Amino acid sequence: MADLFGITGKIARVDLTAGTVTVIEPAVDVYRKFLGGSSLGAYFLFKEGIFDPMLDPLGPDNLLQFMIGPMTGASPNPRITVVTKSPYNIFCASTCGGHVGSEVKFAGWDGIQVVGKASKPVYIAVIDDKIEIRDAGHVWGKGVEESELILKSEVLAETEVREAMIRDADLNPTWAALRPPKRKGMHAKRLAHVLVIGPGGENQVHYACICTEGARAAGRWGSGAVMGSKNLKAIVVRGTKGHRLADKKTFMALTSAVLKSETGDAFWRSYGTAGIGAASAYVEDAFPIRNWQWCCWSDPQTRAITGPFMDSASFVRKTSCTNCNLHCLYPVEITSTDPLMDRVMSDMPDWEAMGMVGGNLGFMEMEGQDPGQPFTGTMRDQAENLAKLQYTTFIHDNASLDFIEGGANIALLMELVQRGFISASDLDGIDLKWGDVHAVDELVKKIATRDGIGDKLAQGTYETARYFAELKGKPEILDYSMTNHHYGQPAHDVRSPKDKNALEYVTVNRAAAHTGGGTGGFKTGDWAAAIAGQNVNATQNSLVHCQFAAGHLAGSRIDMVKAATGWNDFSDEDLQLVGAREYALSRLFEVHIRQLKDPKEEWDKQVPPRWFFDPLPNGPEKGAVAYEGKPDVLFNEALPAYWKERGWTEDKGIPTLDTLKKLGIDDIAGDVAKEHL
Repeated sequence: MADLFGITGKIARVDLTAGTVTVIEPAVDVYRKFLGGSSLGAYFLFKEGIFDPMLDPLGPDNLLQFMIGPMTGASPNPRITVVTKSPYNIFCASTCGGHVGSEVKFAGWDGIQVVGKASKPVYIAVIDDKIEIRDAGHVWGKGVEESELILKSEVLAETEVREAMIRDADLNPTWAALRPPKRKGMHAKRLAHVLVIGPGGENQVHYACICTEGARAAGRWGSGAVMGSKNLKAIVVRGTKGHRLADKKTFMALTSAVLKSETGDAFWRSYGTAGIGAASAYVEDAFPIRNWQWCCWSDPQTRAITGPFMDSASFVRKTSCTNCNLHCLYPVEITSTDPLMDRVMSDMPDWEAMGMVGGNLGFMEMEGQDPGQPFTGTMRDQAENLAKLQYTTFIHDNASLDFIEGGANIALLMELVQRGFISASDLDGIDLKWGDVHAVDELVKKIATRDGIGDKLAQGTYETARYFAELKGKPEILDYSMTNHHYGQPAHDVRSPKDKNALEYVTVNRAAAHTGGGTGGFKTGDWAAAIAGQNVNATQNSLVHCQFAAGHLAGSRIDMVKAATGWNDFSDEDLQLVGAREYALSRLFEVHIRQLKDPKEEWDKQVPPRWFFDPLPNGPEKGAVAYEGKPDVLFNEALPAYWKERGWTEDKGIPTLDTLKKLGIDDIAGDVAKEHL
């Protein structure tokens, strides 16, 4: 095999049933078509037959993939992408920051794939080429943070365990005279990085996530439940091989330019996505409040939603992913008069947490008030409200639960209580009210352990609504499920013309993804521009590179790919094709595994009625609804036009055989497409 750069040409396949490790060696042409990350993961879902409708997502045959790209390692802002068949029976490609993606590359791998199921709890230890399946009984049942600290101490490279910095075999008389006293090495270091689940993943809560570094998560679509279904507690990786680059000088110069650009980004460097809150509420009218009944507070004094307030109330320090000058994760220490929350270490909530387990759960108002009334509390009250948000973020992270879906789930229940559809007797005696953090804490613990009513709620927001609709004989309960494609809507509204466009949510290749791209094109009806934006976004997840830093990379993206890989004929058009392939595969994946006969009716129209029929009640966009209250225009005009631009059929949105051939994926997806055309 010719020398490889950027990529290693190797993916580890761990079979937990057989207890074996094999090496997958994709051809270079496969890497050029899919790069890595989400697109390469989608390729393997088709290659391995995971699109089979009969394959149980929580069964041993599902393929759980931890994928990186050709830039991951030495590049700025690297991530890792988890790709699998979701417990929701949809395409899961969930990205995560931190150092673990780079560590996988440094260990000499382009990804780690897991199949089968262990007979007892295990974790996978990776030290370069050495991969072991180890017992995890001592950490099973523990939270994310405790488990990670324990496992980091158990996976050590040679330089971390040897007693001497210089070994006897390395010594000559000159070196011997210079050796340090007792020749002590660096054994106190703990340099491995960990992907781990908590009780939520172990108990296969459908919206369980996979965490690293305490508060970073591959958060969406339930990959943590798939991991738990395999009795896999964690993957711990320590790499010492580095990242081979075709043109190191150019690559590092481009990296330096990106990092220099990031140092001037005051918005991200100041508060990360926590800086979005005030603009979302008071300018965009798009902040989720009380299950989206409001999207703006009438009184701007509800200031616990701002980055500066959180900074002054609880900031501890900044931290960052590998080679990142944005450092958007901020550990905080909660300060509260409530012993449940006081002195708990959490992170400064990012935007999705601020919205979904903050405003959406009614944590920002005083008891007895609603968002349309003036705030009557003090600065201390605002800090207590912030503590509720931070604590709820922490309990989701530590249990490895997606707080976006979790917030949507609990907010639905709160509104059902508010409207008299359900009561405490339906929730094992929990008196669930807006803003009650103790009730939320109790409910989250029930969900994570699937105790009592928690077993029903563990299937997510849409199934929660369906359960109570059937139990109470009230089909209208489903109208309060703020889900699209049966998955919780993130903290971006579609009624406000200043935020997300409804068609953007409908067409994104991962259900209810808020980072799909193409926003501008969707708002203007420029479908080519919208599709280009979506393709670029999918390519980001295939490289694998942080989307929050994408603007700093945009001008040098293709040059960095060339410098990393040596593929000097690789072009911007090739990058677009990577995204187009992923979109085509993910669409076919979901249509096929759900066996949809009429995808538009059965899938694409599965959005909240509130979008079209519940106008914004206050704020700068008061009275606004999605698509001016004309869903027929969205689904019968805009959506078919979008599909046509992609080269998909206008009636069902199925990629045509000609399109698949042009994309070079007819060999793996052509037969599936034929069944639905």
